[in-house]
Amino acid sequence: MRRPRMQDGWIGKAQLVLALLGALFLLLPLAVIFPMAFSDAERLTFPPPGYSLELYEKLFTSPDWLSAIGLSLQVAAVAAALAVALGVPAAYAIVRFRFWGRRTLYAILMTPLVVPVVIIALALFLTFAPIGMVGNLWALAASHALLGIPFVVVMTISVLRDFDLNLERAALSLGASGLQTFARVTYPGIRSGVLVGAFTAFAVSFDEVVLVIFIGGREANTLPRQIWGGITTQLDPVIPVVSALLIGIVVAAFTAVGLRHLRAQAGRRGAAI
Repeated sequence: MRRPRMQDGWIGKAQLVLALLGALFLLLPLAVIFPMAFSDAERLTFPPPGYSLELYEKLFTSPDWLSAIGLSLQVAAVAAALAVALGVPAAYAIVRFRFWGRRTLYAILMTPLVVPVVIIALALFLTFAPIGMVGNLWALAASHALLGIPFVVVMTISVLRDFDLNLERAALSLGASGLQTFARVTYPGIRSGVLVGAFTAFAVSFDEVVLVIFIGGREANTLPRQIWGGITTQLDPVIPVVSALLIGIVVAAFTAVGLRHLRAQAGRRGAAI
């Protein structure tokens, strides 16, 4: 006799309805952003009175917006590199070695996910201000890397746990050093997870505004800060254009990385067979 499952009957239908409502809640802002990104109005207006590409021309000919985009790309690239440089070795140590405090180390690495960003920003400000590092782009990038490390650690751990440890043992038994084994055997097998973590760290940095306000000083006018200023002062109509472009880039990038990860998994399964 088949046991009734929780998904059967009205409970399953209620779960489906709640899931659809959640998805609608998340997608509803896009229905507002994308039409406004092609508006011909001189201020933020919904629904748009007409449509044109003038806002895109305004975006790509504005020195302020282009400077903000360039600065955000620089900071995010450095932050992602630092997050990978620190997160991947930490994830490797947590998975491959057994030592006292391993779980505590993992919990510490995850704290940026649960501690409010404003608390982190205040602590970093009190750390950097006495040594004159507020307004320094390297300090800002390091602060952003702090938020990206948990994502790199989680993604790297997830792929490391599925990686065949016998491949590393075989390389070591053939005379390869630990560094050579990681570079030539381990990393190619976990590269997809590391790339996902790196891109997530990049996206987190590119989107961060609280740390910029605390650590960036007056000179660090990144893209999120430019958007914030455009909303609070003049309701710049270019803001929906920037938002739509960022959404499109993020979706395309995650889709490309996800497809690459799926192809890599399919290749490993085929090799195993």
